[in-house]
Amino acid sequence: MAKKYRHILVPLDGSKLAELALEDACQLAELNQAKITLLHVASPVEEVIGAGTDHPIFIDQQWESERVKVMRYLSGLIGQMPPGLEVHPEVEMGAAAETIVDYANHYDVDLIVMATHGRSGFRRLIYGSVAEAVLHEAHVPILMVRGQPQPAPTVAF
Repeated sequence: MAKKYRHILVPLDGSKLAELALEDACQLAELNQAKITLLHVASPVEEVIGAGTDHPIFIDQQWESERVKVMRYLSGLIGQMPPGLEVHPEVEMGAAAETIVDYANHYDVDLIVMATHGRSGFRRLIYGSVAEAVLHEAHVPILMVRGQPQPAPTVAF
């Protein structure tokens, strides 16, 4: 029995590493005639820039500026994707892993495709991992795309 994906979520943080997930997501979308959502999660804006000056930049203005910048970035990526795919850009504010999982649950996502640094041990413990947090919390399948090339396995005789 073949699984059919209808809605693929690709979380992006603006890095080339995260964009490595796009190729796999596009291929899966083409095979399944699925739509893709490109999701960027922006950190919450917590303070007014220039508070106490004549021209403060309020939180809602900062959020709108960030949203416009990210939508421009996502639209650029969509322009590089294969024609004929249904792709939607989305920008949400919040904690990255939690927001990705909430989005997947709320919008009937069938598959999350995301890149990972592939850190292990102490480095993963120190730096944390959005990918790992999503892996543990999401209730849908996740395809992790390794962000760094793996050395060829050695064969011992």
